Amino acid sequence: MDTIVLRPGALGRARRRARGRRYVDHHPDFRSLVGEAAWADLPLAVRERFTTTATRTYEGRMAVRASAAGFLFAQLCRLIGTPLAPWRGEDTPVSVKVWMRGDGAMVWDRLYRFSGRAPAKVGSCKKADRRGLVEVVRGGLGMALDVTVEDHALHFRSRGYFWEVLGARLPLPELFTPGAAHVFHRDEGDGRFTFGLRFHHAWLGETFWQEGVFSDP
Repeated sequence: MDTIVLRPGALGRARRRARGRRYVDHHPDFRSLVGEAAWADLPLAVRERFTTTATRTYEGRMAVRASAAGFLFAQLCRLIGTPLAPWRGEDTPVSVKVWMRGDGAMVWDRLYRFSGRAPAKVGSCKKADRRGLVEVVRGGLGMALDVTVEDHALHFRSRGYFWEVLGARLPLPELFTPGAAHVFHRDEGDGRFTFGLRFHHAWLGETFWQEGVFSDP
């Protein structure tokens, strides 16, 4: 499969010309976020997954766990669009569709097929802004992210939450969120990678834990 690599600034200029108005490109530049040395330390497959603008769907299976507090939080969050996986499962089929939104943001649509339940869709988008990288889930809950490369894997860690409403961002105390997030993407070779996430609350401990192996399309 051919890989389309975004040339910095080119996509934004083309869109501005096409729309005839000012355009803000929110496409995240992971290479710049981690730095040249760290970027070069990533396997080529990881770099391709995070620079392509082509729509891709990754299939895999995940262990999806939540504490009692995490499970309750996930149920409450269904009122604002299911930003978290609402159920638990140890070998859950998951499809992840990654595509580019019109403003350049990278959208991750995750479809969980829990046994005995209707498929559950959890969506989020990663986008660049003047403060760096942010991720916003359905319903407007968002977090600022720090990105690092550790042991040849890409890591994302939250550094503050907010609620995005009508273009404004309202800071949220972390105590009223699932907790500090840690997400990683580790290449396993042969077109496979491990994706994992953890949420750790200052008072409630680990609220969510997910990990699974996916394949390139």
